[in-house]
Amino acid sequence: MSDIINEKDLFEKLMRLQWLIQRHQLQNRRGRGPFADPTRGQGRVLAILKMQPEISTKDLSYLLDIRQQSLSELLGKLEKAGYITREPSDNDKRVMVVKLTDKGRDARQEKPDFSYPFDCLSPEEQLAFGGYLERVIEKLEADLGVDKKEDMEQWMEKTRSRMGDEAFDHLMAMRGRGGQPSGNAHSHGRPCERGTRGCGRNRSGRPLDRHGDQE
Repeated sequence: MSDIINEKDLFEKLMRLQWLIQRHQLQNRRGRGPFADPTRGQGRVLAILKMQPEISTKDLSYLLDIRQQSLSELLGKLEKAGYITREPSDNDKRVMVVKLTDKGRDARQEKPDFSYPFDCLSPEEQLAFGGYLERVIEKLEADLGVDKKEDMEQWMEKTRSRMGDEAFDHLMAMRGRGGQPSGNAHSHGRPCERGTRGCGRNRSGRPLDRHGDQE
């Protein structure tokens, strides 16, 4: 077998990896209900709200990295089930605020195992792999014009001011980890301890619906 891999093979491997990860997640979620998995769909929304029980739909849309329309569908299901409420902000009636109910606070969620399937790689290999993915992501964002760095920085500054440093950093870490904080959690609002490459975090300032959260 050749040591040189062409672009077609690499693309096919990435598509295969994505399909396998999604299949693994689907198998693990069977029979657990739509709220158990804090990395997808309604469970992901609840995971964020458990950290920040009251948040605007705009901020929630950014943290979840999904469009407002997709978020509205998820919130509608959660509201119908009694897990959240939605009401205009007291300070600005144009702003819709999402609030977690007592039922939402009591909803049980499982802690996902983020080491799978990357536990077959050493820490150094994981760091390198994250750096490669970050470079590909940055190229695609630049080519597609979705990296709104200035808008993102303005949003982060305003949101950090409203929430406070600790709550904001936790929420940004959850955004990067699909809904769960990690031991190395950090926000791109501040310098990454490992440098800007290698952390594998998304830098997009525009929601892309990458997670397909429609559950």
